[in-house]
Amino acid sequence: MSNKHSVLLKEDKCEGCTNCVKNCPTKAIRVHQGKATIKEDLCIDCAECIRTCEYHAKYAETNELKELEFNDYNVALLAPSFYGQFDSTFDPERIKKAVYKLGFDEVWDVAYAAEAISQKTYQFLNKNEGVYISSSCPVIVRLISLLYPELLDNIVPFNSPVDLMADYVKERLSIPTSEEYGMYFITPCPAKVTAIKNPLGREDSSLTGAISVDKVYPKLLDLIKNDDELKNIELKQDYQPYLGISWGQSGGENDILNNEGIIETLSVSGIHNIKKVLEELTRGNIKGIRYLELVACPTGCVGGIFNVNNPFQAKYNIKTNIREYSDFIEQDIKEFNFKLDEKIKEIGAEKLDEDFVKAMDKLEQLEEEIENLPGLDCAACGAPDCETFAEDVVNGLAKRSDCIFVLRKEIGDLADQLSFLTHELPPVMNSEDNKNDENDQ
Repeated sequence: MSNKHSVLLKEDKCEGCTNCVKNCPTKAIRVHQGKATIKEDLCIDCAECIRTCEYHAKYAETNELKELEFNDYNVALLAPSFYGQFDSTFDPERIKKAVYKLGFDEVWDVAYAAEAISQKTYQFLNKNEGVYISSSCPVIVRLISLLYPELLDNIVPFNSPVDLMADYVKERLSIPTSEEYGMYFITPCPAKVTAIKNPLGREDSSLTGAISVDKVYPKLLDLIKNDDELKNIELKQDYQPYLGISWGQSGGENDILNNEGIIETLSVSGIHNIKKVLEELTRGNIKGIRYLELVACPTGCVGGIFNVNNPFQAKYNIKTNIREYSDFIEQDIKEFNFKLDEKIKEIGAEKLDEDFVKAMDKLEQLEEEIENLPGLDCAACGAPDCETFAEDVVNGLAKRSDCIFVLRKEIGDLADQLSFLTHELPPVMNSEDNKNDENDQ
């Protein structure tokens, strides 16, 4: 597994198309010499490349269920969106019991921490003026850190529900410190894996790893349908925070705030839609809104690439569950440590050059290259736009002739030169041609 990212590339399957290049929100992908590459300093593990690659050349790594065998004690954290994978005929309590049968000793709902954050956010918004952004989606936090660092102070300074729940559970594990334990998040998306490896605003994560939903779902479905012993399993936690599962679909977080009386909220899902909103926010064009619930996956976490069920069906399933079990658990939120270990910092993208003088020279070259390019941003060169391509040329990662329009012009200029030269032959060559013509006659 990569030490930095969860979204990776299978070069042997890459056909050199530019779908991933055109759809990457941070311009992290290039195609040179017919193969894609991912620039690690720009990747935010949003999985857009996985969604758009028709050749399955992009994939994401997570932990495996078989890894549970190496631990003395195993804990599972279930995402709010997880229950959306099952329709209303499946009792959430039975689903939870089935997870135990996969090899876990404890199973906790992240929705419990989500409810706590809803209460904390309500208190925070009542005490602070301005526009604030949810910290729940790690993709959005990384996107802002990379492309919109001026908005970092607009992110609510709280741990995400996953991290909050992991910290909460870790403090309550009743096992000897000598035993090896594993705490795994059953994740709908790769970004949660990256948040464990390289957390923002935290020194480290309380989680051991993450297992994708699609690795759990088939085995779990068989257990739920066929295992009569599930009714004999006693849950170690007696709470059922059903309202917190609303966080699993877009708008769910805001629904809780709306019920508490904060109605100046906006929910946006889909990474490209979110970029438009963030750009408007940097310009000061977002008016009358106090809180932005931004989730990278379309339709929210139910749209994560690791989920199995259709995201719209999953969204309906969650709403159905909420209607049946609409209890908002009264919690003592002082039990939770909402505070981040440190301020979320800007993610510095790669510089033109570490040496300032060389960087200035390259900047001048970059401007010249951009002037010579057509400005069509067609991505045929393997870069997402002309400006990025010019940067690649300056850094020696691409050649100017990789642009088909520049190449066509160079070929046209060469053809014109050849045509001109055929009419400007030296006298000796012309005399030889004349003799040949006379002999032919």
